[in-house]
Amino acid sequence: MIVLWAAAAAGGLFVGAYVFFAWKEGIKTWVAAVAGLSGMGVGILAGLLPLSSGGFCDVFGYRPAESPWGFCAHNGFVEWDTLGLLLGLFMLATLLNDRGVFRYLALRLAKGSGGHPLRLFLALSGLAFVLSAFINSITVMLVLATITIEVAQDLGLSPIPLLLVEISASNAGGAATFVGDPPNVILGTYFGLSFNDFVLYAAPMALAALATLLLLFWWVSHRALERPRTPTPSSGSWQLPVLEPRGTLFATGAFALTIGLLVINSYIPPSVGEIGLIGAGLALLGAGRSGWRSLLRRVDWNTLGFFFFLFLLIGSLEVTGVIDVLARGVGRLGGTDLLLTSSLLLWILGLLSSVVDNVPLAAAAAPLIASLHAARGYPIGSLVYASAVGTDVGGNGTPIGASANVVGLAVARRAGVVISWKRYLSWAFPIMLASLGAANLVLLWVR
Repeated sequence: MIVLWAAAAAGGLFVGAYVFFAWKEGIKTWVAAVAGLSGMGVGILAGLLPLSSGGFCDVFGYRPAESPWGFCAHNGFVEWDTLGLLLGLFMLATLLNDRGVFRYLALRLAKGSGGHPLRLFLALSGLAFVLSAFINSITVMLVLATITIEVAQDLGLSPIPLLLVEISASNAGGAATFVGDPPNVILGTYFGLSFNDFVLYAAPMALAALATLLLLFWWVSHRALERPRTPTPSSGSWQLPVLEPRGTLFATGAFALTIGLLVINSYIPPSVGEIGLIGAGLALLGAGRSGWRSLLRRVDWNTLGFFFFLFLLIGSLEVTGVIDVLARGVGRLGGTDLLLTSSLLLWILGLLSSVVDNVPLAAAAAPLIASLHAARGYPIGSLVYASAVGTDVGGNGTPIGASANVVGLAVARRAGVVISWKRYLSWAFPIMLASLGAANLVLLWVR
């Protein structure tokens, strides 16, 4: 049911919040809280959300199909599975980083390249892609950007091409799996898709985007990577960290077990959020008696709070009918053609994601896809994978398009390597468009 004033108010809150997300990154959680709670208030005042236990369940209900536990008869607006899985992944990534695993892998590959520019280019960008398929891109770029600058300066190379291709590869890697990037987690948990589904359908599109961006970045930057002097892989910056065997083995085993449970999630009772909580528990065990408090303090609670209130804001769009209106608009553009509709989602979300945060985009896209499925009968998967890849790969377009971009460029800036907007856009934006085009071609076969 659409109540015009309520729909206008909810839509205005979403647009206003989005402006603040882009303008004031540091307070986005507070903005989401004000907008989300105000949106719920609009729903209550319009009589669309009852002040009863039923209204509580509409907002906060938890009843995933895979889980024998839960409260309320149905899921509400808050995606508890998303929050649980992200919490576990954040804690496991922090534990692995504390154990030096990521730094070890990056330096090992750098040494293995022998300082050869092409081998180094492929090794670091490949590692960015693989790690970002399983670990949040913020952690990946914090480690890789630091090491890249150290290694490039040691070799007398420009670190800028390496940083740009790593950022782009990290965002492409995030598109490849269920757990790679928050948009995938949001969309996957919303529709109950499995880890294997993303590997089968989203990963081929992400790999096509990766191949395209590697080819084009090397083409435009290989001259800048010409080495003026002989590499010195024995210098201090190339020394591998010493890994503590027991702690490293436990951390990697806990992470592998969590991913393994997600792979077989279709055959076991816990939901993906509950599997995430299992991973969080293992991370606390791995941190030990002296480290678990520090691990909890370093969890990105701010981001989890942002997601919580964002779900409330998107819920206000659902309950006031805004999502249905948008779905009908996309449905009219796509007609009865599934490929055209999927391609529209890929490009619209991709282009939007290059200038605004992709998490709110994905959160808004989930109920939009549900409405398209209900109205047109389109298969959920085709729309979800196109949307996930679009939001992730599209983030490559500008310096603020994704968290990996912001973090990678900030690390570079602190090290005295400044990449201007003009330089970033002249290289990355056209390559982002080509990468989306490559993913769109693959969509012909995986839809």
